[in-house]
Parts: sequence; C-alpha cells; structure tokens
Amino acid sequence: MTISDILLKILAAHGVKHLFGIPGDAINDVTDALRRQDDIRFIGVRHEETGALAASVQAKLTGRLAACMGTSGPGGIHLLNGLYDARMDHAPVIAITGQVATGVLGTEAHQEVRLDRLFADVAVYSQTVTTEAQVPDVFLEACQAAIAHRGVAHVSIPTDVSGRKLSLDSDRPIKAATAGLISPVAADCGAALDLIGKSERVAILAGVGCLGARDELLAFAEAVQAPIVRTLKAKEIIDDDNPLCAGGLGLLGGKPAVKAMDGCDLLILVGTDFPYRDFYPKSAKVIQIDIEPTRIGRRHPVDIGLVGHAGPTLATLAKGVKGQRSGAFLTEIQSHMAGWRETRDKDEASDATPISPPRLVSALSRVAPDNAIFIADTGTSTAWAARHLHVRPGQRFTLSGGLATMAIGLPGAIGAQLAYPDRRAIALVGDGAFAMLSCDLVTAVRYKLPIVIVVLNNAKLGFITLEQEAKGLPDWGTDILNPDFVALAKAYGAAGFRVSEPDKLESTLSEALAETGPAVVEVVVDPGALIMPPTIDASQAYRFGLAKLRELLGQ
Repeated sequence: MTISDILLKILAAHGVKHLFGIPGDAINDVTDALRRQDDIRFIGVRHEETGALAASVQAKLTGRLAACMGTSGPGGIHLLNGLYDARMDHAPVIAITGQVATGVLGTEAHQEVRLDRLFADVAVYSQTVTTEAQVPDVFLEACQAAIAHRGVAHVSIPTDVSGRKLSLDSDRPIKAATAGLISPVAADCGAALDLIGKSERVAILAGVGCLGARDELLAFAEAVQAPIVRTLKAKEIIDDDNPLCAGGLGLLGGKPAVKAMDGCDLLILVGTDFPYRDFYPKSAKVIQIDIEPTRIGRRHPVDIGLVGHAGPTLATLAKGVKGQRSGAFLTEIQSHMAGWRETRDKDEASDATPISPPRLVSALSRVAPDNAIFIADTGTSTAWAARHLHVRPGQRFTLSGGLATMAIGLPGAIGAQLAYPDRRAIALVGDGAFAMLSCDLVTAVRYKLPIVIVVLNNAKLGFITLEQEAKGLPDWGTDILNPDFVALAKAYGAAGFRVSEPDKLESTLSEALAETGPAVVEVVVDPGALIMPPTIDASQAYRFGLAKLRELLGQ
C-alpha cells in the first residue's frame, strides 16, 4: 500500500464516510488512493472553506470523526475558517493537507506555507509526515487526539512522501480510537446533593453538552422541580414549547430565562460554557457539570464542580434527590413563559409585507418534516431561528456557535444531508451569508442532494446594522446589492422560488420540500424588523435613539 492508502484505511476505521476537498498537486496521491477504494466517498467542493464547514457540521451532528483536505499553500489556508468553527464548537475533525517536497522544505518554495505554524492555534494535534517510519503512528494519534479532545487534528504530507510504498505491521492491527464516559466521584455528587437539598429555587442552564442526555436532563429537572434555561446550541435538546423550558438565554433569548436566572438561589450548569457573564445570577450558589476541568468556573464562580458527562452525572444526582420538592419556582417561571409564548405567537401571525421574519420561520417550522435537520446561518437568521423556529422532538438543529461565522448554512446543509440521506437538511440563511459561498450550490446539484436553502432577502447585513445602532452609531455600509437568487439557483441547476406575500409562504416552502434535488427559496423580508434583547436598560435605549437620530440627520 501507499502511505495515502494507509491514511484512508485508518480514517475509514474511525468512521469517516466522506472526505471534502479539492484535488491539487500536493495531494494527488491522496486523491488517487480515494479513487482506488470504496469506504470513503470523496466530495469535491468548489471552495475548501465549504469542505471544512461541511465536515464541522457533520462532526457536530454525528459526534463522529469527519474529514476534509486541501493542497499545499492556499488549499490549506482556505480550510482554516471551517476548522476554527469545529475547534470552537468542540467537533472532531481531521484536516489533511499536502506540502511541498521534503527536499525543498524551508526554502520558500512555490506554494510553501509553514503549515505547522498556520495550524498551531486551531489544532489540538498537528504533525508533518516526512518519513515512512512515522506511519501509521501519526495518523492514529491524529484520530485519537481529535476524538479525545473533540477538536481539530491536522496531518500534512509532502508530495514526495504521500505515494511511497509501505507494508503495515501485521502485529499492529488498526483499531478505532474511542473516548469513554466520565462520571464524577461520589463525594462530589454527595456535596452537590446537599446543596440542592438546602436550595428552594433551583434553575438549570443546559448546553449542547446535554446532547444524548435529554431523558436524564428532563428526569433531573422534574426531580428538583427546576426550570431549564437553554443555550442556543441546546435548542434541539429542549425547545421552548416543553413545559420545563424557560427559553433561551442571552441577547437572542427571552425574559423568562432572565427571570429564572435572576430569581434562582441555586444555578446548575450542565454541559455549557456560556460566555456572557452579564446574564449569570448575582448571588446564587452554582454547581457546574462539565467533562473538561479547565472550563469549570471559567465564566462564573462555582461552589461545586462535577467533572463528568451530562448523562451519567444527572442520572446519579436524580437518584439522590430526597423527598418531594416545592414546584412554586417552576410554576412562577412557567407563568412568565406562557406570557412570552403568547407574544411570540402574535409576532408569528403577522400579515405585514414585506414579510415578517417571525412569520417566515414559524411557517417553516410547520411544514418541515418530523426528521428535518435545521442549520441556522449567522446573522439575523440566527436570531429569528433562536426565537421562532420550533424544533420538535426528532428534529435536529445546529449552527456556528462559538465562532459565529457567516456562510455555514449551505455547507452545513451539504454535510448534514450526506451524513443523514434519509432526513432533510434545511438551511436558514441571510442574503449576505448565502452569497459568500453560494458557488457550492453546484456541489449540492452535482451530488443530487435534496437540501432546501431559505434565503432571507432584506438587502442588508441586518445584524451588523443592529450592532451599530446598539452602540449609538448610524447604520452605514450595511446595504448590499443582491443577485436574482432564483435565477442564480436555476443557473446552477437547482430549483428556485421567490415569496413576497405571507399567505404564499407555506405552499411555496412545501413545494421546495417536494423537490428531489436542491432548492433555494428567496423570501423578501422586512429590512426594518428589529431583534430586541430580553431586557433593555436606559443606556441601551439612549444609544439606539441616538443612532436613529444620526441616521435621520444623515450624520
């Protein structure tokens, strides 16, 4: 076998099903090895960033190792944004890059980039293979690092190395690396239960670390009679219509979550590294459950830290809860949540034109299949999805959480549809975000992927406008010139639809979902639609008013 053959054999053993990338001179041996095997499908994209983002979303959704590749120099550089998305959302991704020949390393040869330096920050493991003696160890260690640390591993292979012949040692069979579950020690759980027993108003802040532990989370919340505040990434775990849910937290959340955080005397953080410190309670005791010890107490002081996975830890705690607990605090928050839902439902029933984004997103929620996978892009589309996308049990939801990069919607839908061919991937994207990587719509056409891309066309970088006005600055530089997205879709070979009337939303979305290939639905939405934070103080109101005055006066 060649070194490239061995690389693919190891990736396949670790569950990699697709390798996203673009062929190039420094990785020609890898692409030839792909041609000669059937375990891993090569997905040729039009931009390496698309490939890395698609791999990142695959890893987030499946929990398995995903892979992308790029040639030396610019190919490797183009991977970086997608890899940073994986890094910041703790997704196991391996990146394969080509490199110039070993004989010219360090001489500033054509397309030589010092990839070890370039990937030093994004990767938990980065190594260049310069000799056969490093194989298969480097490949195995890269997979192990990505899985164990839930991050990015990078392997660079010079063009004169990747095609070399090598026989695997029969005494060292290739076995997939695994990462087991972690549970906290009994003494720490006992201390946590003592604190829970002394507390009357318990609230839970659940993050995406609860993925796979939904039943344990709900059982524990019932046992302690605690409302569950969720982060945005945890939307698929517990959505706003669950009676235990107090909604989302943060600028894109709602008042019930703020009430829960402000009113609790004990906050239990589970599987979250929620970064916005202003939203944490001022005087409550805090218990934090996380598998990474360095994250415990990083955002807010913690009284008890439990190092472990959410599922087994919550199950242990639920069994230890003694007696019947008062449900008064939960009932209070549920009352706030009922009022919030009533306001939300009114917004979603708007008949205004241009179309109200809440009306669009709620319509999409109603017509989407029960097993749909939603990918929210970054921008105002994120905000509308956070508040108005109803994610039912059995559906999935993801986005670029930590990095919050624009343009993840289309690549994410490609990766999701390939990982789950029996589901339907639906991306909710802004016009600015879609335009960034719209070239890869042709990739969805090429591989006959029945994804649906819903484009919110407000001819603006809408979220940037809000950020400017929140600082008291006038809206400037955010207007954008869009192409005809329907014509663009059809030029690529996809189906294209446009909606400008609210009463046509559901029928048009349903028509797009009936397509057997990719479809783009352009929706003309209100550019003036405001995303209000859950609470507004006097200084925020003043800055917003000042921005509007400056816009009026043209200053």
